[in-house]
Amino acid sequence: MTAVSAARSATPARVSTTAASAPVLRQGATGSSVVQLQNLLRNHGHNVTADGAFGPKTAAAVKSFQQSRGLAADGVVGPKTWAALRSAPPSAQGALKLGSKGPEVSQIQQQLRNHGYNVAVDGDFGAKTQAAVKSFQQSRGLVADGIVGPKTRQALAGGVSQPGTPAGGKQVTAYHNGKPSTITVVPVGNGQYMRADAARNFKAMQAAAAKAGVNLTATSGFRSMEQQRVLYQKYLNGTGNLAAKPGYSNHQGGISMDIGGINGYGTNAYKWMQNNAAKYGFANDVKGEHWHWTYKGGGVG
Repeated sequence: MTAVSAARSATPARVSTTAASAPVLRQGATGSSVVQLQNLLRNHGHNVTADGAFGPKTAAAVKSFQQSRGLAADGVVGPKTWAALRSAPPSAQGALKLGSKGPEVSQIQQQLRNHGYNVAVDGDFGAKTQAAVKSFQQSRGLVADGIVGPKTRQALAGGVSQPGTPAGGKQVTAYHNGKPSTITVVPVGNGQYMRADAARNFKAMQAAAAKAGVNLTATSGFRSMEQQRVLYQKYLNGTGNLAAKPGYSNHQGGISMDIGGINGYGTNAYKWMQNNAAKYGFANDVKGEHWHWTYKGGGVG
């Protein structure tokens, strides 16, 4: 081997700058690329520590960010997620207010829903969205003007572990029609949880029922993927009740509750539910299951 060829052999192969600066990252990854990811997430208002360790909190922030940008919320940082992260952060975006329209409004509405507010994700900043923004701002000690500026964007994107979170609230991975998202669930008794807006209405309905002498109890609310898998397998084996395919149960969206105390069709409790549940947004939507009720929206807000 000549001196020239030896020198060529010793020269390291060139690495694509783009590939090196945007590697595919997922939970468990560590290093400078993870620090870069975490700093970008922080730029977009997500409350993560730039420690170079891709742990559960970073994964949750990635999923929340992906969902807000209409990406697959799988927690894996690939080219599309990197590109979205490198786009203008909230501080560089204009304020949103009553009358605003477009994908940024949809993003804010989804984040409001994640915090338990019952608003439609329709890209139209109407009176209901404005009211939810004001309520959220007030809960965070911000100026409650209904205008979504940098501080409000940051608070909305920062998760639910801040002042104003409903007692015992936590973020979980929910599923709707097989698609994951991050929502806030809060306790409703007996160790059960529901999505925050559904929980408010369930508790209001429960209190009204109690005044009428009807004792409603929470027996099965939000379910994780693993919990749904177990129930679905029992159903397939013929050892359990009807259960939806994992990822497709309304329980996994935090909006369905199996309610104890109804004790069958034709009972006084069931008649009370027939006459009053809709006022709180609930419907008995599974034939043959008097105990299964799903929150459809509306109610006490």
